[in-house]
Amino acid sequence: MSRDTPYDKIVSLTGYVSADPLPSAEELSHFYADVYFQQQASSTYQAEYSDDELTQKRLRSALTIHSVNECRGTPIAMGCFVDVGCGEGFTLAEARKAGFEIVGLDFSSYGVDKFHPDLAKYTRQGDAIDLVDAMIASGERAAVCVLQNVLEHVRYPTQVMDKLRKLIQPDGLVVITVPNDYSRTQQRLQELGLSDHEYWFVPPQHLHYFNSDNLQKFVRSMSFEIVDMFGDFPIEMFLFHPASNYVLDRQRGKDAHRARVLLDLLLAERGLTPYLQFCRALTACGMGRNITFVLKPVREARDHR
Repeated sequence: MSRDTPYDKIVSLTGYVSADPLPSAEELSHFYADVYFQQQASSTYQAEYSDDELTQKRLRSALTIHSVNECRGTPIAMGCFVDVGCGEGFTLAEARKAGFEIVGLDFSSYGVDKFHPDLAKYTRQGDAIDLVDAMIASGERAAVCVLQNVLEHVRYPTQVMDKLRKLIQPDGLVVITVPNDYSRTQQRLQELGLSDHEYWFVPPQHLHYFNSDNLQKFVRSMSFEIVDMFGDFPIEMFLFHPASNYVLDRQRGKDAHRARVLLDLLLAERGLTPYLQFCRALTACGMGRNITFVLKPVREARDHR
C-alpha cells in the first residue's frame, strides 16, 4: 500500500473523516469493476480458508443474528432479511438458519457461488445501492437490513441511510458494520511511533472513516436509535508489541491474523451470550477493528416529544 495519496481529508459535522475529492460515480464504478473486484477475486474470494477461519466467519455471522434476535424480541414472523453487499454469504446462511426469508445483494455472485451455492437463488447481482432502490420502487420491505463493510465505500452515506429507512418496515432494524478508524487505538499507536503512517486511510477503496464515537453521532443525526453495538477482535492490540507489529513488518500479518482467529474462537467457547457481552464491552471502550451498530428508526412520536 502506497503511503502517498492524492487525497485530502475533510471532517463531517458529525465527526467522521472523508477522502477529498470524492471520485465521480463513473470513476468509482470503473474502480470496482476493473480494479477492486479483480484484486478481491484473487486475494479474498479465491482464498481457501482454514477450518478455523471458516468457523470464525460463521461465528461472527451467528453473533450478528444473535444480536438482531435479542433486539427484536419475539416477533410474530421473522420477515425478510436483506444483506446489502452479501459477499460470500455467511451472514445470509445464518439468517436463513434462523428462519428469515433472505435476499442478498452484491456486485458479483462469485463469493456466494463458491461458499454457499445453495443460496445463489436468493441473491441479486448489480450495484447494491441501485438494487436497494429497485426493491423500494417495487414495494418490497425488510424486517432487517444489513450492511457489513459497505458504508465506508459509498459516495454519500447520508443518502444510503435515507434509502435504508425507506426499505425497512416501521419496526425494522438496520445493522451497519464499518472499520473503526481514526480511533483512540490508532492515535495512540502513532503517538508511540508504533505506526509510521495512517495504514487505514486507503481511498478510493474506503471513502469515509467512522469510529465508535462519530458513528453514534452520525446515525443519530439520521434519526436512528442505537439498540446495540459491538466490536470484533481488536487485532490492532498486536501492534503495541514490536514482535507482532504487522504494520512495521508486514510479514507478521499472517501470524497476527491466525492469533486473532484462535482467540476469537476461544472467547466464544462459553456461548454467544457471553461472547456478545465481551464484544459490546470492546465498543464501549472504543476498541475493535470493526464495529457493528444495530439501529431502529426513530418514530415521529418520539421526534416530537
